Amino acid sequence: MPVRLDPAFNLKVTSNLSRMVEAWGLVPLVYLAQFFSDRYTYAYVGTEDFTMYPLLPPGTFLQVDETKTKVIQGVWRSEYERPIYFVETRAGHVCCWCTLKGDQLVLQPHPLSPVAIRVMKHPQEAEIVGQVVGIALKIGEWHPVESLPDAKSMPKEPAALN
Repeated sequence: MPVRLDPAFNLKVTSNLSRMVEAWGLVPLVYLAQFFSDRYTYAYVGTEDFTMYPLLPPGTFLQVDETKTKVIQGVWRSEYERPIYFVETRAGHVCCWCTLKGDQLVLQPHPLSPVAIRVMKHPQEAEIVGQVVGIALKIGEWHPVESLPDAKSMPKEPAALN
């Protein structure tokens, strides 16, 4: 981990972090405790979970705010503004958009995902652990559409422009 940063490091400006780190070092585990909090939990999107693909591809690490368990309704200008929730179901965990209709929790995948919408009784069958507030993901290791599980039917090649 970085143990000393260049004094010129400015969070407001996009920069190469490798050049801003003056010293790398081993950090005793006791110092890692500062990243753990009763407020946050950390999660991982499984390698076969395409629920929020391509926004959150498989292999994404999540920071979840456990104090934000209420579904926020609204109109969002983009998919990046819409709250994403980490939900516990009887079958496991899922990361998705949510809508609450009475006692029904609608688990909404990304529209480009091959995963279907699910409706579950709330809180008996599905409970919101918290809202995703941070992510870390690796990009550039995408798979062709043909390799996605249960891909929705879509044209294999773009239509020719006239």
